[in-house]
Amino acid sequence: MKKRGLAIILGTMLAMTGCVAVHADENVTIKLGITHSNPDREQDDEVMYAETFKEYCEANSDTIKVEVYQGSALGNQADTVGAVAAGTVEMTVQNSSQLNSYDINTMILGMPGLFSSIEETNAVCDSDWAKELFEKSKEITGIKVLGNSCTGMRSFTCKGHEIKSVEDAAGLTFRVPESAIYIEIVKAIGANPVPMASSDMYVAMQNGVVDGQENPIQNVVIDKTYEVQDWYVLDNHTPTVMSYMINNKFYESLSDEQKAVIDAANAEAMTKCREVTNKLEASGIATLEENGMTVYTPTEEELQGWHDAYGPVCEEYMRDQVGDELVDQLLEVLAGIRG
Repeated sequence: MKKRGLAIILGTMLAMTGCVAVHADENVTIKLGITHSNPDREQDDEVMYAETFKEYCEANSDTIKVEVYQGSALGNQADTVGAVAAGTVEMTVQNSSQLNSYDINTMILGMPGLFSSIEETNAVCDSDWAKELFEKSKEITGIKVLGNSCTGMRSFTCKGHEIKSVEDAAGLTFRVPESAIYIEIVKAIGANPVPMASSDMYVAMQNGVVDGQENPIQNVVIDKTYEVQDWYVLDNHTPTVMSYMINNKFYESLSDEQKAVIDAANAEAMTKCREVTNKLEASGIATLEENGMTVYTPTEEELQGWHDAYGPVCEEYMRDQVGDELVDQLLEVLAGIRG
């Protein structure tokens, strides 16, 4: 009775002073796993995102703590995304292709032979169309995508072979991400795809298990691919799109104030990591050449040959997988951006 009486008295006092009793936010810890490991975040977009996100959250909330796990410490790409989907890990930064096995519609952002630049890809990623795509996807995957960024246009590297035109790639073996569309790209140029986690890629190239791989400029620099590869042909077949993923059930369990901090932290971190991408794109080719790699820019005719090889084949494959409507929507979005 004494406790009940005290509660009545406190409630009356709050009402008289115009105050409202608010339940305090619960303390939460976010485990954030990334693939890369780099002491200098100015040289690595993933590290820049993770550290910026952590710093913003902890500076703007007394109830959010972020633990960053670099270097695939929480598992390889597929395992970490699976852990976020299951809710045993709260967040990760991974290639958007890792969502393809959960929701095939997310494959659309990797459509080969279509995107022309990083800037154009980011414009698509920031569009209402892309936001709606991932809003629907979270109902299937259990993962909320806070945002996406292009970290470069993917191109082929190899060792011991000069690849200039698409014909030069025939018969070679390339490591690809564990995603069906990348397999289609390599098959379309007459080469042999080997799906493999990125954490196993370096050793596979070093031991000659594969002749090469495909990645954007900054990844080739960050991963020190130049130590085990000597040729890089800039065919720019498809963009690398990184997704900033959080378990949706965890996100929805947060207070509005905590959600606002996470959303703002994501926006700040995305801005910073895009700055890193732009800087590394500008300096990356020189870095690779300084480390003994030949970087070859195809002629217009050669580049057209590359895109003619996998563009129509992959568009047909994409339409078969996700349907004409989604592909046509993307083409319409791109037309609007270009127009």
